[in-house]
Amino acid sequence: MRDHNSDYLPCTMTLLDGPEERTLRVSFDRIADRYDETRAYAEGVPRRIAEALERELTTDCAVLEVGVGTGRIAEPLRTHGFDVVGVDVSMGMLSRARSKGVVDVALADATSLPFVDDAFDHALSVHLTHLISEWRLALAEMARVASDRLVSMVTERDGCDLEAMQLAYEGACADAGHKVRHPGLRERELADVVRPMRKAHVAENTVGLYVTDAIERYRERTFSDLWDVPDDVHQTAIRSLEERYRGVERLERRERVVMMVWAMRDIKELITTSGQ
Repeated sequence: MRDHNSDYLPCTMTLLDGPEERTLRVSFDRIADRYDETRAYAEGVPRRIAEALERELTTDCAVLEVGVGTGRIAEPLRTHGFDVVGVDVSMGMLSRARSKGVVDVALADATSLPFVDDAFDHALSVHLTHLISEWRLALAEMARVASDRLVSMVTERDGCDLEAMQLAYEGACADAGHKVRHPGLRERELADVVRPMRKAHVAENTVGLYVTDAIERYRERTFSDLWDVPDDVHQTAIRSLEERYRGVERLERRERVVMMVWAMRDIKELITTSGQ
C-alpha cells in the first residue's frame, strides 16, 4: 500500500462567493446529514459496485476518489482492501465519510488537487463533474495526479417514476421562466465526448418511495440543481407536483448502475485539444 504522506499537503480550500471566483462548483454541506438517505442504493448494490471495481482495478494500486462525499463508494472499497484517498469541498460530507471509517480524506477542490503528479494509479469520479462549471479543468487535475485510468459509476434511467417527477418539476420551472440545470457535464455524458475504453453493467438499482416523501425532497431542495431556483418559481413547481400526483401513493426509482472506464491518455488528449 502506497504511503501518501509525501504526496499531498493539508488543504483548506473552500468555496468562494466573490467576483474573483471563476469556477462554479457545488458543496453539499447543507444536506450532508441526509445525503445518504436521499441517494440510497438498494440492498446489495454497494457490494456489487465494489466487486466490479475490484475486477477492474487491483488492491495494490493507489486510488483517489475526487468528490468522495460521504464515502458511499470509498467505504466498501476500503473494506475490500483498497488504498483509497478521498477529497471533497464539503467538510460536512467528509465528516460523514470519516464516521464510516474513510479517514484518509482531505478538504480540497477538484480543480486544484493538492497532490504531486502521478501520486495515484487511478482516479474515481462518481456524480461529480456535473457540479463543476470548469469540468475540463477538474479532469485535467485528475489526469495530472493519476497515471492510468479514470473510473466512474453512472446511472442510466429509462422513464422511471422519479425521472418523470423530475421532468415534471423542471417543466413547471421552465413554464415559470427558469431553466433547471447543472453547471457542468455528467460523467455519463463524458462518454459522448471521449470514448470509454470499457463500459460494463454492474447492477439494477430499484428503490421505492412514497409520493409524499418524494415531493418533500423537492420542497426541501434536497437536490443541488434546485438550490438556485427562485422561491416563487420553486413554490409554483411544488404546487404543480402536488396537483399532478394527487391520489398516487408510491413511486419507484429504477436505474442501471454502469461502470465506465477511460484511459488517462485519452483524457489528457481531450484536455490538450480543448486548450485547457
